[in-house]
Amino acid sequence: MRLHAIAALLASATALSTPTAQLSRAATFWRYATPVVAKYLGQLASIELQERLSGTCLSDEECAVAWEDAHVSGASAFRKTVDDLGGFYVKTGQIVASRQDLFPKQYSNALAGLTDFVDPLPSAEVRRVVAEETLRPGEVWEDVFSEWDDAPLGAASVAQVHRAVLSEKYGNKEVAVKVQRPGVETTLLGDVKQLKRLAKPLRGTTPVDYYIVFQELESQLADEFDFIREAAAMERIGTTLNEAPGGAALVVPRTVPSLCSKRVLVMDYLRGEPLSRLAERLPEGADLGPAGKALLAALTDAFGRCIFSTGFFHADPHPGNLFVLDDGRIGLIDFGQVKQISGKARCTLGK
Repeated sequence: MRLHAIAALLASATALSTPTAQLSRAATFWRYATPVVAKYLGQLASIELQERLSGTCLSDEECAVAWEDAHVSGASAFRKTVDDLGGFYVKTGQIVASRQDLFPKQYSNALAGLTDFVDPLPSAEVRRVVAEETLRPGEVWEDVFSEWDDAPLGAASVAQVHRAVLSEKYGNKEVAVKVQRPGVETTLLGDVKQLKRLAKPLRGTTPVDYYIVFQELESQLADEFDFIREAAAMERIGTTLNEAPGGAALVVPRTVPSLCSKRVLVMDYLRGEPLSRLAERLPEGADLGPAGKALLAALTDAFGRCIFSTGFFHADPHPGNLFVLDDGRIGLIDFGQVKQISGKARCTLGK
């Protein structure tokens, strides 16, 4: 039964009718994953046999010891997959590292310290994408941008961001331009499908149904490829915060709607530094004092207002998405992941 599951798993993986590059990624993934699946299913069969022969169930401590070797091997293989392929596997690895309540500690330890930074696209390719998405018929580059920094502010698996200044025609203001990497949607969604194929035969053998976890990640990832949706989310949350008595607790960049498209997002440029970078310079356990309390108060006010007022909120507020601005305020960026909860859910949370 277990061997049949592995065979079916491999058959489904090799039957994919995808481009050569995607097949190559899938082949690399399964080169690492197949021994891991076999080891877990073999260990499960061993435990079931041992319990059947002894007539008793293993204790939690005995189970932890029994699974140790499989977890160590699996974590090592996952880390090699991330290092070799990047892409969605990096995003998944970051989530695994931060959720020790869902994943074995061996995985969290092996994947700690992952960053979603990749080599930036060539400047000519970036300009080509931006020109295709933003220039109107008859316009040239200089009609839209009076300044453009070819060196990106950051480059991740889905997109990279550039600083620019718009022409007088478009408001003559400093902006950040988020540019989606060509072909990234096919690549990353292909990656998550492989993870789902890996998790499916293991359903019922682990305390957490990782197939459901990856299914949810797939749904979240799909939203990140539509920058028009992200722009709308940014405007909606920005409006909610700005309507607060006394002003917004967090600064949300506003978009330039006439220059936004599915692959390009133009928004206010926030001058400051991400909280993650500041944290790296602080000694471990440092007391942030009044600054830390002010940050906590701003986040509590902003997210409380979004959740309990409209039920629509930013769903990925990690330190890389929080900026300490030059004027001391806190900025919030990257609205690719947002959530909407019902009025009933808001009432339940309020109680």
